[in-house]
Amino acid sequence: MSLSLYKPLGDNDEATRISAAKQLSSELAALLAGERDDKSKTNVEYALKRLTRGLASGRDFARPGFALVLTEFLTALQSGDNAAKWDISLSDLIAAVVKNTTSQGHTSGQEERDYWLGRLFGLQSLVQSNILFTDDETLEKYPEVLDLLFEVAQKKPWLMESSAWTIASSVLRWPAATASKAAEITYERLAESGMAKTGEGVGIWLALQAHQPSVTPPKDVWSKGSPLITANLATLAKVLKESESKDAEGTKPKGSWNPRLGFVWDSVLNIYFSGDEAWKSIREGKHAVAEWAELWRVVVDESLFSSSSSEERKFWGFLFFLKSLDRVSTPQDLSAMFSKNFIRCMINQLSDAERYLNKAATKVSRALIAKAESTAWTVPVIFRQLATNNGTANFDQLTKTKTVDKVLCSADESGLVEVVKELGGIISNPLASSPDVEDPTKVAEVRRQWAADQILSVIRNGKTIKAESWLRKVVEIFTTFGYFDIVDNNKKKKPVVPVSTTSQGMFRARLMSCLTHLISLKDVKEGEGQSETWPYMVIKTIAELEEKKNSYEFAVEFDEEISEALKKATKTVEKLRKKRASSPTDIQLLSFELLYSLIILQVYNGESDTLSVLEDLQSIQKKILKTNDKKSKKAATEEVDMDPSEVLVDILLSFLSKPSMLLKRLAQTVFTSFCDSITRAGLERCFEVLETKEGLDGQSQLFDNEGDEEEDDEVIDENGLDSDVEMLEGSDLDASDSDSDSDIEILSASDSDSDPDTLDQNEEEARKLEAALQTVLSAPTGSDSDSDLPMDDEAMLKLDAQLSDIFSKRKATANKKSQKKHAKELIVTFKSKILELLEIFVKTSPSSPLSLEILLPCLTLARSTRDHKLQEKALNTVRMFAHNSKREGLPRIEDVDRVWELLAFVHEEAEKGGAKVRRAACSSASILLVKTLVAGDAERLERVAEVYAATMMRWVKDLKVGVDNSFFTDFVGWAGSVRGKLGEKEEIEVEAEVEVGKKGKGKKGGKRKRGEGSDDEEKEEIAPVETKTNGGGRSKKKRRRKGKGGKN
Repeated sequence: MSLSLYKPLGDNDEATRISAAKQLSSELAALLAGERDDKSKTNVEYALKRLTRGLASGRDFARPGFALVLTEFLTALQSGDNAAKWDISLSDLIAAVVKNTTSQGHTSGQEERDYWLGRLFGLQSLVQSNILFTDDETLEKYPEVLDLLFEVAQKKPWLMESSAWTIASSVLRWPAATASKAAEITYERLAESGMAKTGEGVGIWLALQAHQPSVTPPKDVWSKGSPLITANLATLAKVLKESESKDAEGTKPKGSWNPRLGFVWDSVLNIYFSGDEAWKSIREGKHAVAEWAELWRVVVDESLFSSSSSEERKFWGFLFFLKSLDRVSTPQDLSAMFSKNFIRCMINQLSDAERYLNKAATKVSRALIAKAESTAWTVPVIFRQLATNNGTANFDQLTKTKTVDKVLCSADESGLVEVVKELGGIISNPLASSPDVEDPTKVAEVRRQWAADQILSVIRNGKTIKAESWLRKVVEIFTTFGYFDIVDNNKKKKPVVPVSTTSQGMFRARLMSCLTHLISLKDVKEGEGQSETWPYMVIKTIAELEEKKNSYEFAVEFDEEISEALKKATKTVEKLRKKRASSPTDIQLLSFELLYSLIILQVYNGESDTLSVLEDLQSIQKKILKTNDKKSKKAATEEVDMDPSEVLVDILLSFLSKPSMLLKRLAQTVFTSFCDSITRAGLERCFEVLETKEGLDGQSQLFDNEGDEEEDDEVIDENGLDSDVEMLEGSDLDASDSDSDSDIEILSASDSDSDPDTLDQNEEEARKLEAALQTVLSAPTGSDSDSDLPMDDEAMLKLDAQLSDIFSKRKATANKKSQKKHAKELIVTFKSKILELLEIFVKTSPSSPLSLEILLPCLTLARSTRDHKLQEKALNTVRMFAHNSKREGLPRIEDVDRVWELLAFVHEEAEKGGAKVRRAACSSASILLVKTLVAGDAERLERVAEVYAATMMRWVKDLKVGVDNSFFTDFVGWAGSVRGKLGEKEEIEVEAEVEVGKKGKGKKGGKRKRGEGSDDEEKEEIAPVETKTNGGGRSKKKRRRKGKGGKN
């Protein structure tokens, strides 16, 4: 036998340790199977001595290594006739373990600790080898080993759990012949040891009950022999909590707190949730265990999470919640876990990052989100428990998390139906959880608004499943409670607390916010082969409820004129519906249905000024749709001779002028469908807005300010969360951000605060104020000019009047400044929306002859505006048009002279200079016009060259001309790309089109010509509009040479 194999048993490397253990176990097994002689006897005795002594070694991994080999050695030694052959009895083995793990003489604390750990590992080897349970004779030694294990547990409480686990884990491996008797012995010794009413003792008890149910446990320990019956739960709670008071005689309290849960908690979960027959036998046995909800309430909520519990016990509670969350399988069991004290503790710990258990509570929050993602049925349960019942409506706000929102994101279609049903119940009966309140109406308004906001938040979230099953229910709820009073005849649906006028307005606003997000979704299926838009569904629902006069009363009152207009508009919608039935793919019919439906809803919401829009819409509908009805043709002929496209654009602009995301999306949807019908007059209406001054003059030109303040008050409620109003910061911030709680558009010019003119004005006003105050305060107050003398009453009154006059003028100036700022923000935002329409036009109709008209207004706007974001957006429109023309093809030419005019105008704009990125955009626009002209007739290239030559002559002669070198090199680069191909039209349109300012060379483009522009010019950050030209500066030339790689 190789003695060198003992040392590697304590090696830190697991592979080395296991390899040595296997080899040594094989050699020992061969030794035991061989013939006995003096040498082999000595080797066996040495092996037993060396292995048991190694258990007490202080080396890092000695105990696991030696225990593994010892277990195998004991098993082989007691198998067959080996025990008799080697004359080593079971008593000798137990004595060897005890002797070699007992400290000799004076030892240090660490050495004593090593000996007790060795004793535990040795006893584990005896138990795990199963040599104690082979027959009744060997079983007689089992009580001795049990006493030794209980001694270890009692003398060293920090080893109590390991000792108990050694016993509990062995129960499953007992042979059937001796299992019953071994269970009786274990029950008896457990009761005598005083550990029966400890957490570890309960773990052993439950293991015995599960795997040896035929053995009757002692009756004087637990009532009816089971710790989990209802009558024993209070005692069990104290035992598992490990309170400071002694739970049983003869046991010492544990010296330190263990941050890990004992194995007894896993045993409890096995009893309630395991599918194993052994554990189910306890759950369904003679003395049925308490319900899970009752166990959680008594043992966890009222014990671990009680207000008097320590932070350590609450930490245990969080750990047990996490374990339980992985095991529960029914909504009832999951609901029981969200008990009152648990929810309170979780909210408190999450609300402050400095709390002792904040990380533990955060882990629970993340676990709930993960559970919702992996198990969809848990979503409505978790939402219900966190936001209602023992939870609170503002759970996320109190805890500064997004737990509820993220949980809802994981809901499937059926889960969202349940969530909406739950919130609908709150809207119908908001006082169900707390009926006794001082002001039921106010409380009902708050809770109804919370429920409506929660529904809206789910719809806004881009991750939720937008299914018709629950969205239809949402629309029905908001429509019913927003537009109707539920009367007494409908007692089942009548709200316990009547819906106030304030709440009705809130529901109508939430409905419009929902439509903002639903308008872009697929239409609702109405019947076979038919569909209806979401706005039309609202109109239809209102009409259906109006007919049920015994149950519903329409809450909105109209005069006769408005009622007639609504009836007429509703009839028009129904006619459009019939036409859509025969032409379901007609997008223009769909757009008119959307327009009529939403305008009707605006009238229902009290916006009576939209009646004029209805009239305009009806006047152009037949012309645009070009109906085949003879009566309609005749009526259309009799209409005032006005471009219907212009009227339609005016209607859409009126929508865009309002801070509403719903109207903005509606305008974009309708504009997209009618792009092919838009005429020059219609586009001119958009260009007029872009040319408007960004100030009070422009505001008065575009908007009627009368009544604006009143309209804003109608849109925004107490907390600003009730409308579909668009929320923007700057000119182009995405308003559909799911993190925002409102769609209100907050206008803010991107550079108003940093405007140098504004800063100069502020400094000038401050100097004027200081000078005025010094003049008044230092002026003589009477005949005596001595400033040290006190002022009389008359002088004081005179000074007060002067100061009041100064500050009133100051206030008037500030108001004027505020008005100018607001006007600028309003115009900038409006222009930004117009640019979005123009982008839609060039994307939808890139080959339209009118698309070229967009270039000049965008370039002019980029030069005239002081808003950087608006400038960037205008230039992006030009760049996008030029880029898309290579893929979509060039615009058609109907009026060649107009294209030549546009080319001349673009060159004029280029000469006015500006930021580098604007000059690059002018070059892109010019090249696009050139390609369009030459594609139609190659002979036009000569005139194009003359235009560029004229511009170059002005540039050379006049340093004030702001054209950049790249303006000409871009043209030369394009000319080189079409060289020799001017007679081949398709090649000019497709192959010869190169990106203006393209850097480097492509696979097919050959070598890049010296002097060509760079993409970096277009990608560069927008700089403030330059007032000085840079056409001939030496420093500018050097930078251009460095970027282009050579001289021009």
